Amino acid sequence: MNNKLKIYLASSWKNKDNVNELATLLREDGYEVDDFTDESQGRFVFSLTEITEDELKLDALKMMDDHRAQRAFKEDKERIDWCDVIICILPCGLSAHMELGYAKGSGKKVILYAPGCFEPGKWEVMYGFADIMTEDLLGVEDYLAYLAEMEVN
Repeated sequence: MNNKLKIYLASSWKNKDNVNELATLLREDGYEVDDFTDESQGRFVFSLTEITEDELKLDALKMMDDHRAQRAFKEDKERIDWCDVIICILPCGLSAHMELGYAKGSGKKVILYAPGCFEPGKWEVMYGFADIMTEDLLGVEDYLAYLAEMEVN
């Protein structure tokens, strides 16, 4: 089945296993998926593991001058512009939340996915921007199937 929907996964490197697992499942369902942790799809992968001790001490102004940070930003933005749907996998950091906001402002559908449960006390009122919030994979799959069906009709 080719669902034609293009999906951008936003999360934290701490969720790498969840991101990889979800990307695999969604690809098996026929979706095109961007997984920021997977360079096998031609993706430029930039993580904190590549940052030196000295670079960890840099402020945002200096770090954003780094060619890797510039390349990662450019590629992430291009891939958000490419997608139809962004799935923000919780817990995640500020960067993924900024990606969610940019995507929503660009007219993308937003899924807020918290595998297992939403943590007590870990919420934001701006999660109201999400088109759907769900704790389980079935909620993600059902909403994507709905969107794919709407795109066909």
